[in-house]
Formats: sequence, C-alpha cells, structure tokens
Amino acid sequence: MRVTRIIVLSALVGVSFVAGRVTEASDQSAQPEITNLMTTALAEEFTPGREVLVDLVVIPPNTTLDWHRHPGEEFHYYMEGDVEIQLDGKPPIMGKPGTVGHVPYMKRHRAIAGDKGAKALVFRVHTQGEAVRYKDGDPLQKH
Repeated sequence: MRVTRIIVLSALVGVSFVAGRVTEASDQSAQPEITNLMTTALAEEFTPGREVLVDLVVIPPNTTLDWHRHPGEEFHYYMEGDVEIQLDGKPPIMGKPGTVGHVPYMKRHRAIAGDKGAKALVFRVHTQGEAVRYKDGDPLQKH
C-alpha cells in the first residue's frame, strides 16, 4: 500500500510539473490586446488615401509577437512595462515608460515584452483600404 502511494504521488508530481511547463509554454504564444480608440481619414487635399489609427496595445508579460509590417508610419508612446521593438536591419527600440518610438513605412518588425508586459499608445498613419498589418508570408495588397 505504501509503495502504491509513493508511485501515485510521484505520478501526480510529474503530471503537475508537465502541466506547469505546458502552461508556461502557451504563455509564449499569447496575443496582444488591441483596442482601437480612433480611426479617422486625413484630408484628401493634404494626404490622399491616408487615415490615422490610434490604438491602445497591451502585450502580456514575456511575449514575443510575430514579425510583421504595416502599410503606414507607426509611432509609439510607451506607457507601462518594457518592450523591445526589433526592426529588420536596424538597432532595436527599447520602449520604457515615457519614451517614444517610430517604425518606418512597411518596415518589418516585432515586439518582445519583458516580465511586466507592456502597454503603449500606437498612432499609425495608414493607407486606406489595406490590412492593418501583414505577417510574414501574407500577400501584400496592391493599389
């Protein structure tokens, strides 16, 4: 009976350890929470075919987002936590509260949030009629 208890307890500890690892691994695939605060067209006589998107982006702790690009210029105001914005072929942007960052038009990039996650206000001058973002491998829309 005592041997049976030891085997059962060992199995439960092993299952708990594996379950913890599965939960930890699934946190790596967490997605950002994106809340659109405003979308408005810019004046045609000023800049035809463009709109401004203002989004609140919350990235969970220890999350790496997919590589992607936007059909527009992107400006960040980092509010909470810390995030590294990796830019293809350029030095990374280290987003800390109170700082700003810029991702150029169609520049491939991704975000990596630290232990506390990150919250940023994102302003994007966007090409109307295009997807908000294109992940690697997505076909780009042509106008």
